[in-house]
This record gives sequence, structure tokens and C-alpha cells, in this order.
Amino acid sequence: MSAVLMNYEQVRTLLKQRFPMLMVDQVLELVPGERIRTAKNVTGNEIQFQGHFPEHAVMPGTLIVEAFGQSASILFSQTTDLGLAPGEFLVLGVINDMRFLVPVEPGERIEIEVRILKLAGDLALVEGLVTVGSTLVARGKLGFARRTLGRAAAD
Repeated sequence: MSAVLMNYEQVRTLLKQRFPMLMVDQVLELVPGERIRTAKNVTGNEIQFQGHFPEHAVMPGTLIVEAFGQSASILFSQTTDLGLAPGEFLVLGVINDMRFLVPVEPGERIEIEVRILKLAGDLALVEGLVTVGSTLVARGKLGFARRTLGRAAAD
């Protein structure tokens, strides 16, 4: 098991999501401007398993993407080259080439590796791998766009 750079409480200070949508428990590795590795412990008492699926619980792909996106958000928050002004943030805009290869079940721990591919003006493109142990369970690319709190209401 890897050393923990940020625990759950520290992660909470960097993300706006709260229960039941907080999908990152720990930061295991962080190189600002380049990459991050995070972990989420998938437990059977999470709310999504009441309906997905009651007979054989499987973590929904949308929540795996959410964990991926939240990991990218932590990386962005620690990357000073983005030049985000107060009130600005990056929002998920595009999901590309997302593949779910193996189901994730309660009791497993997913690790999410995110690498920045490109930072260009108001856009950021990342790629990621999601693993359980040495098994690749999902992979894909996400695109983010810069937004301002006040501008979101006007759009």
C-alpha cells in the first residue's frame, strides 16, 4: 500500500462535493501540473448499491467517471500554471473514449491515475486509468473548460 499524501479530511477541503457524491478518499501521489494518483474504497453500504444492482452490486460507470473527474479537480487545484482567478474553476465538458473493462464491486479499492495531456487557454484535457489491484477496470479522457461563478448563471 502506498503512502498517503492527503487523507479524506484534506481531500474534502479541495472538493465541493459532499455525501453521497464525494468519490475520492485519499491522494497517494501528486505532481502538480502533471499527474495525480488517488484512491476510493468502495463499500457495500453506499447508497448506489440499493439499486445498482440489488442482486449483484456493481459500482455505476458514472460514479467511476465522477471519481476520475474529482481526481482531476484535485490536480487542477494544486497546479498553479492554470492561472485560475478567484471565482474561476474548471468544469467537466467532454468524456472521450471512456471504456469500462471489468466491474467494480463493494469491498474493492479503486485507484485512479490522471495525467494532464494538454493545458491550452480555457481548456484542459486529461487521460486516466482506473485499477483495482493490478487489474485495469476503466480508462478514458476527460475535457474541462474554465468557467466563472457569475458567468455560469448568465450562460
